[in-house]
Amino acid sequence: MASVARLGYGGLTVPRTITMTPDVASAPRAPQTAVAARRMAQIVDAAARIVDERGAERLTTAAIANATGLAIGSIYRYFPDRVAILVELGRRSRERLHDRLLAATSMGQPTFEQAIDAFVDTVAQHYRAEPSVRSIGLGDRIDLGADREHVAWTEVASPVVDALVRDHGVPAALAVVAIDTAAPMVDALVELAFRDHPTGEPTFLQHARLVARGCIRRVVG
Repeated sequence: MASVARLGYGGLTVPRTITMTPDVASAPRAPQTAVAARRMAQIVDAAARIVDERGAERLTTAAIANATGLAIGSIYRYFPDRVAILVELGRRSRERLHDRLLAATSMGQPTFEQAIDAFVDTVAQHYRAEPSVRSIGLGDRIDLGADREHVAWTEVASPVVDALVRDHGVPAALAVVAIDTAAPMVDALVELAFRDHPTGEPTFLQHARLVARGCIRRVVG
């Protein structure tokens, strides 16, 4: 049985991984038509609801078939196994968080601290809005052995990097290091905020803002 990886911070021990025992972590088959793309989205949407309600361990193709009215064979036409569906959920979550960060940073923030707070608040909004994120995160909480997903934060949060450079004069190389350093801590604290609170426990969210400010300030000088 795979072990649960944990992250210690400020005396807290935070579980970061859901253990799974997949045969193979396979990629979904690329849709060739608009109909196929809609069908894949239907499957992934249903999977997100199931994971949100029951947890990733209870996601099955039978449950998805029941939720969508599709035959199980139709699901396997697009996804070789249930693990591939979870992997796609993680990929979609990363993409949607990137889009939310792009929208949040597009208008600019007047101060450095407000820019960092907007980053943290957007991650929190993602937890509120995205089914399944509290269970599988951005795909990084599913233990797939050698195929385990890793969040490339400088890609997911590239709009924040760009905003620090564009709006606040941070050198690009330092902005990349700052976000790569701060983002995992922000994610861990936001996860704690939502563990037992549907909209995010305010104390943890404020702590996430303060940690992000301090960390990024130390990196960029």
